[in-house]
Amino acid sequence: MLRARAFFTSFFIIAYTIFMSALAVVTWPLSPRGDLFLTFANLWSRVIFRVGGIRWRVQVSEQLDLSKSYLYLSNHESLTDILALYATLPQKVVMVAKRSLFILPVFSWGMWLAGFIFIDRKNTRAAYARLSRAGKLIRKGRSVLVFPEGTRGDGGELLKLKRGGFVLAQAAQIPVVPVGIAGTAKVLPRDTFPVYPGSIAVCIGDPIDPPGAEEELPAYMSRVQVALEKLRSQARAIAD
Repeated sequence: MLRARAFFTSFFIIAYTIFMSALAVVTWPLSPRGDLFLTFANLWSRVIFRVGGIRWRVQVSEQLDLSKSYLYLSNHESLTDILALYATLPQKVVMVAKRSLFILPVFSWGMWLAGFIFIDRKNTRAAYARLSRAGKLIRKGRSVLVFPEGTRGDGGELLKLKRGGFVLAQAAQIPVVPVGIAGTAKVLPRDTFPVYPGSIAVCIGDPIDPPGAEEELPAYMSRVQVALEKLRSQARAIAD
């Protein structure tokens, strides 16, 4: 019964994602900046979680000023992390995504129209050039989401953090908000298809000022990593 529901949820996700993406594309002229698409993304994720029997809890730092732009840096252990973040983040955010997602029809069109940034992780120079576009969005008042591990883990140890997001924070002088997610690797383990019911948690931490001229980037990355680890532990305690 549980496995049957998991497969139903997976097929529902595909069908509902196509529907919501098509709706976002055809209504884009009503909101060229992408706000409507991001509103749909919040609804999309919450409906999927309710249909799939996925319960979520969120803790948000009281130090967040929602009138400001932030660079959200989250751990990444499942494709359902994207759902979790769009269901719980307190601001509308665009995501830095891998270029391979751009091959998905309709879904990727909506992402592109909303201002999502697609990067080729195999081409470092081109990736940094694309990140400069994220900096422009930030200066226009849009918050951005990056997975600094660069790929999905297995829910165990945090993978080595990539420099790209931190270089962006330094160049744009934007505060970083670390985000810890737990439980998504059990809902949808890496390289599997069925999406199972379960509990997930998202802990959104305090903003961390961007690195100043006197702080080396590796030291700043270490500070953020410590915060990420702490938030992951908090999220695990809540999800369990």
